[in-house]
Amino acid sequence: MNNWRKIAAFAMCGALILGMCGCKGKAPEGDDIEIEAVEEPSEAEMEEPEEAVEVVSDLEASITWWTYPVFVQDEGQEDGIYEQTLIEKFHQKYPNIQVDLRVLDYTEGPDELQGLIEGEGLELPDVLLDEPGRIGSYARAGVLANLDGMFTEEMTSDMVSQGILSACRSEGAYVMYPLSGSNYVMAFNRSMIEASGAIELMNREGACTWTTEAFEQVLERLGESECNGGILYCSGIAGDYATRSFLTNLYDGNLMNEDGTAYIMNSEANQQALTKVKEWMEKGWILNGSGSSGADAVSSFVQGENSFCLLWSLPQALSNAETLAENQVEVVVMPYPSADGIPSLEYMLNGFCIFKTEDESREQAARYLVDFLCNDESVAAENVARSGGFPIRTSMGDVYGGNEEALLYEALLPYSGTYYNKVEGFEEMRVYWYQMLTEILNGEYSVKDSTDSFVEYANKTLEPKEEEE
Repeated sequence: MNNWRKIAAFAMCGALILGMCGCKGKAPEGDDIEIEAVEEPSEAEMEEPEEAVEVVSDLEASITWWTYPVFVQDEGQEDGIYEQTLIEKFHQKYPNIQVDLRVLDYTEGPDELQGLIEGEGLELPDVLLDEPGRIGSYARAGVLANLDGMFTEEMTSDMVSQGILSACRSEGAYVMYPLSGSNYVMAFNRSMIEASGAIELMNREGACTWTTEAFEQVLERLGESECNGGILYCSGIAGDYATRSFLTNLYDGNLMNEDGTAYIMNSEANQQALTKVKEWMEKGWILNGSGSSGADAVSSFVQGENSFCLLWSLPQALSNAETLAENQVEVVVMPYPSADGIPSLEYMLNGFCIFKTEDESREQAARYLVDFLCNDESVAAENVARSGGFPIRTSMGDVYGGNEEALLYEALLPYSGTYYNKVEGFEEMRVYWYQMLTEILNGEYSVKDSTDSFVEYANKTLEPKEEEE
């Protein structure tokens, strides 16, 4: 998560990130970024605000806001400092609402919250900034407030993707109010695709969407040039979202049915995709990763050993920037190919949930805070940038000042598909996923038998768990 927090810092400083669509990853020598000195404000300027802030509500309440370290802080500041400035601005418009902040640890925070839900300790927070997977589990536990009233027609019609709206729902109700998002993508080694001529077959405009047919032609060019293909890894669950997005898009398949009640990896489209991948593997265009993890695939790519990598995102670009530069690897980012050229991408999403309380004033105050953080013009755009994500509202526009890689990711957000991570038993399903791929890649079972077996066991994870006595 710390890598995501760096993205906004890079963007705010005007730094270009490796992986730009059509841009070099290295600035010309001798080009220095000049930063103008900022004069300290006078005492009079500090005492007298330039504009009076209008009070929105005189509601009296005291609420708690818990958050993970999502927002990037100014240099040298510890987690939570930026959030405190947001609370101060909120207090100007809602002077009688007291907000107490707590920054959670990613390692211990989820377990602590789960313990509170199960009745092992203190009171739950009023507001939480988190991701749909965990928020969905809290919704199923019956402890979240219904946020339907916040999803106005104006708001929903402004969303970049209906898939993002679906990620905010659980049990038929909205339980998460979204702030920002970003899609997962794949990456290519620029020197390899240029030397092989493969780049001529790749769409380099706008969102850079492309077809499975074009992707296959690219693989053929790379194979003819004796470039190593990318690794279809399946040793462990880390990074498995990338392989699911890659495979289900190839022939416009889906992981689950429309209402999310059953897995359908044994559909004709998905079996066609897995059969095609086996064909590519036999030709050496894609490498058998039954013994490789997602981390192995990324490591091999940044070392310059593979022509492409199925697992990529802005955090990957940032955390591997030094190694990429050392190995003179410049990255070309692409979405996953699809049969019709219109992908359905998996993504990261940040958003807020509100925990139920019998105190109506507190719950209303919590709604005011969430609305302020996501929609108030004084803070919303900066909050999106500091979250390391991109606007999920069309009207917000560019928050990264024209950074070309950011523009590519923003262009891809409308292709955000169904968010599967919040369904019951998702973590268990992930184990069956990599087992299925291992069986297919190693030829242990046929595509049909393996996908049928996956569907049988994955569907069992959707069944409600019996409570222990």
